[in-house]
Amino acid sequence: MTDTAASPASSGPAGAVFEGQVGAHYLLTMLADAEPRGLPGSRVTKVALQRGAEGFPLDDVIIHAMRTSGSTATLEIQVKRTITFSAGDAVFKKVVEQIAASARGRNLNADDHHFAVAIARRSFKIDGPYQDVLRWARELGDPKTFVARVARKGSASDDMRDFVSTFRTHLVAAGIADDDLVVWQILRNFQILPFDYAVTESASTELAFERARRTLTPGEAHSAKALWENLAFRAMEIASVGGDRDRATLATELVQVPFQLAGTVRNRAVRDALAEAARHVLADIQQDVAGARLARTAHLAALASTRDQGRYVEIRGAAGVGKSALLRFHAEQVAEQARLVVLSPGRTIPRGWLAFKTALGIEGTAHDFLSDLACDGGATLIIDNLDFFTDENERKTVIDLVREAASIPAIHVIVSARLDFDADLPNWLPQDAITALGPAPPLIINELGVEEVEELRAAAPILIALLADDHP
Repeated sequence: MTDTAASPASSGPAGAVFEGQVGAHYLLTMLADAEPRGLPGSRVTKVALQRGAEGFPLDDVIIHAMRTSGSTATLEIQVKRTITFSAGDAVFKKVVEQIAASARGRNLNADDHHFAVAIARRSFKIDGPYQDVLRWARELGDPKTFVARVARKGSASDDMRDFVSTFRTHLVAAGIADDDLVVWQILRNFQILPFDYAVTESASTELAFERARRTLTPGEAHSAKALWENLAFRAMEIASVGGDRDRATLATELVQVPFQLAGTVRNRAVRDALAEAARHVLADIQQDVAGARLARTAHLAALASTRDQGRYVEIRGAAGVGKSALLRFHAEQVAEQARLVVLSPGRTIPRGWLAFKTALGIEGTAHDFLSDLACDGGATLIIDNLDFFTDENERKTVIDLVREAASIPAIHVIVSARLDFDADLPNWLPQDAITALGPAPPLIINELGVEEVEELRAAAPILIALLADDHP
């Protein structure tokens, strides 16, 4: 490797259009004063592009942000249309080399510098194992626990192990110490950010138009597509000279085009309240068995595959098989990339959307609000124990939210229910909304599999006798 950096005007990466779209996403996020993907709980203060000569080896898009605590954070993003994350993938090897160059000499314990690769596809099935293992790195408090979980059969999949092994190999080849602590620290600061601009009927593009509409004054909403295209072209121009923009400068340039811009984004406090409410609802769901927490890797992989088949997913199973626990695992997984609205019986604001809106202090329509949530990388509406919603007023709120979610790209609805739910009476959710979302085949959860039993035996020795094959 060399420390020499070429001029951004002559060394732009392949896929300049895709890079411009990713850059435009963050310019629009800054303009809307919304949270940037990859740095939740913060606001963008500056977007820079092609800054490899200035100490940012992942040089395509660099996000400078301010957290709500007042501390600063930086996210370096390398943009790659095609990357497989496999051992033989030269693109992945190059990205890890760039991460190694950026990580060298930094305090990896600090939460102020992060790395990411933006990819031109979105597949829950393909990305699931990689996103899962990166989430483990962030959640588990020490490298020993992380390494042990990845190595343990039944906890991690082969795809997860291959990803970590390849990542480590490339880091070491780039001069990083072959040390569990260092590898874990770098992994927990790395993210994969999918943008599907390259596909037909792109959800990312539709959501960009939606955010652009809300960024403009109401009378200028028809200019949303033009604003987005202007930002994409502008991002490529900024990249060509290795430039940057803060919000004030960008707004001044756009007003001169002219675009009539609205004020900053609303409902920031509401987003925080919903995130807090989701944490409380999920905390009600027990994940441990005798103090041991199963990884449910196979079920999570199946759920990821199911999500690729439709935006409405039902998790079905008998009582006590862990449907809600799986829902919580998945919610914690997707919360890294997308917004959550979590509803459960007894914890849902009753009497429909208007009551929900009033109680939370939401400004705007349901469509505006949910679209804004979805612009942060997608959103997921989670409904736990659908069959236990006996309060008709709580059902009204769920129905209103599901109906509105069906009309917005990148919002998924995931529910849990007993295996025999709707055997006697039809599902009370509106069928037209389920059809519009596109129902995936139900995911059936059975009792613990052989590998999960072995994992539980290893994690909770107190249960070994109870889990014996000949135990009554």
